[in-house]
Amino acid sequence: MRSYEFTVILLFAAAYPDSLLPTSIRGILTNGATLLLSPTIGSWVDRNASRFHTMKMTIVVQRACIVAGCLLWMLLFLSAGQTMAEGPQGQPMLSLGRYLPKDLIIAILVVFGVVERVCAVGNNLVMERDWVPTIASEVSNPPLHQLNATMRRIDLVSKILAPVFVSTIAIQTSSVVLVIATAGINLATVGIELTTARTAWDKCTALKLAREPKTATALRSSLEDEGTLIIRPIPEANRHQEKRGVALYFSSPACLASLSAALQSFSVLSLSGPMTTYLLTRHFSLSLITSARTAISAVEIGSTLLFPFLASLLAHHPGLPDPMSVLGLSGVTLQLALLVPCFLTLASLPPPGSSPDNDDPHHPALTTAAVFAFLGLSRLGHWTHNMAVQQIAQTRVTPRHRAEFSGVETAFVSAAEIGRWACAAVWSRPEEFTVVAAAGLGSVVVVWGLFLSWAWVERGRKGLVCRGDGGGG
Repeated sequence: MRSYEFTVILLFAAAYPDSLLPTSIRGILTNGATLLLSPTIGSWVDRNASRFHTMKMTIVVQRACIVAGCLLWMLLFLSAGQTMAEGPQGQPMLSLGRYLPKDLIIAILVVFGVVERVCAVGNNLVMERDWVPTIASEVSNPPLHQLNATMRRIDLVSKILAPVFVSTIAIQTSSVVLVIATAGINLATVGIELTTARTAWDKCTALKLAREPKTATALRSSLEDEGTLIIRPIPEANRHQEKRGVALYFSSPACLASLSAALQSFSVLSLSGPMTTYLLTRHFSLSLITSARTAISAVEIGSTLLFPFLASLLAHHPGLPDPMSVLGLSGVTLQLALLVPCFLTLASLPPPGSSPDNDDPHHPALTTAAVFAFLGLSRLGHWTHNMAVQQIAQTRVTPRHRAEFSGVETAFVSAAEIGRWACAAVWSRPEEFTVVAAAGLGSVVVVWGLFLSWAWVERGRKGLVCRGDGGGG
């Protein structure tokens, strides 16, 4: 849940106002767990016969971890006779309770955070890579690309609204009130989420159909249908799941496209934490950065409106190549074309140690506009590419292996995020950010090359199929 994600950031900042180490450790551990467990989660989703059971389990366990975490945060912040997050001298009140030391509470919170993140990954796999394409296979309206765009739009809108809501509560009240509000929201909405999921499951015949059991024979037959070369005997169920998932991933026709989307997480060329910190060292005001973030979010939401329109337009021209191939390549090409001048503009900024000009304490309007315009418009290409790859994975991977495939993809996403954090840690000084930005730009070049390779291979494969059909007639 977006509100909880942002709440945790603020609570860790209140608990450790002078150190980023605890929140960094939490981020590394949660992404590391996702990296290690995502293939297993995907395999579990595909093996489970009931689609509603997997959805229910991920929702209930995730919300339970959130509520339990909120209770621990209350224990951490509450003290005898104090209900506010700050003490009389303005210092954070980090009451440790009478029974548990602070470090132990934080350690338990990190464990809950890891489980919550793993459940969030599982829920995402079930919804985006299983339920949505299954529903789209039963109904013709709305089409799959429209469903994908709507999901992404809801996600992006929540990214805007959740921080505003959480920040308002945190500023107007206290950390304790923020924790109570977060727990209350999750308790109040878990029933709604389960009810709506059950309603969708009841109304869709395809969702209610039990999945076929993934026995060794069934897996061998499925892989042979996809053209996969079997090098060694398929292991029995529940053995070597990770190796089997990775083998399935790299043998899939959607592999290169999926890798291109996963590696997008490596780049810092977006208004993420490292970029925001860097811009502040270059004397960009916080209000300006906040306004730019809002405008960029509007551009990102606009991409979810433009994508289904372009997909429908291309679908009415059968002479053109595959619409998802065209949209994905166009999106990542636009992203790369805009990030190059964005990087050059950032590299031209004065060193962080130099003070601004006394006569003009702010950056020229042209430089400011260039940085945010290139950065913002590049997100249009980023999300167009992302939604195209999502539909490619939904349609190019067999239904019984969608979640397992997506689990491996999520592991690569986590690996890319860990790599980004590692680069930021190695080149941590503001004057070294250009190196990190250059690495991010280089990763986008790799993303472009991977998707171009996929489009080229896909075009050749379809050409061979067409010639084979013609020869057989």
